[in-house]
Amino acid sequence: MSYITQTVVLLVLGAILIQFLKPYSLRKWLGLALLAIGVIGIFKGGEQHLLGFDLGLLTVLAVPLGMTLFSTRRRFTEED
Repeated sequence: MSYITQTVVLLVLGAILIQFLKPYSLRKWLGLALLAIGVIGIFKGGEQHLLGFDLGLLTVLAVPLGMTLFSTRRRFTEED
């Protein structure tokens, strides 16, 4: 699979995740997990592939997705 196709697929999945994932704790912990996996994977990933996706590209896109999920974790909570 080309890098452009991989990037588009991962960005669409990330946008769907950001838009429809509502529980506060799930957004917080998934955001932290993606952020940690992304930071670790940048140094350990290399040129490996998983299900046709380049792990280096996956980890580079996991960092901003994790940061976005964590920073918008209270998006769906009611404010008093």
